[in-house]
Amino acid sequence: MASFKEVWQNACIHTKWDKGNPPAVYIFSDRIEIISTGGLPVDLNREEFYKGISKPVNSKLQKIFGQLGYVEQTGHGIPLIISNYGKQAFDIMENFVNVTIPFNYEKKNSDGTGTDNNVSINEAEQRVIDFISQNSRITIKELVAVSGYSDGYIRKILASLKEKKVIERQGGNKTGKWVIV
Repeated sequence: MASFKEVWQNACIHTKWDKGNPPAVYIFSDRIEIISTGGLPVDLNREEFYKGISKPVNSKLQKIFGQLGYVEQTGHGIPLIISNYGKQAFDIMENFVNVTIPFNYEKKNSDGTGTDNNVSINEAEQRVIDFISQNSRITIKELVAVSGYSDGYIRKILASLKEKKVIERQGGNKTGKWVIV
């Protein structure tokens, strides 16, 4: 869900609305495809895109999304999607960007084995996991700032994720990092 949200927000902010083709969502039996019009901005190459460098086509729309609380920060959406589905999720064409999110996708560990899909994760927990996947050294204070959740709620989420063995802390509070198990 977090990846879909990021793709849809990016499609809205980066679509060239003056072309007359709004972003589109197509739902198939095995996947969702989100298409935005316009391709990559002229001064952004693929590697910069994959790194999450953001050059919104519609900066006013991005500001509105930010003021409404729809986007927390820029530049983390594409790396999040890549961490979940790989670069193959993106089909970048001259005039379109098509992102495919497969259903029943099993993310593979670095050793090629599957992940445990029996753990129940709620939306708030998934958001925290997504932030940790972008910055393993993120602090509780930073999680509070980017998520909009209270300090106490972030601590509760982290405790729940540790109990479920989804994340673990390596090292101390100041110099340690989060590891997604």
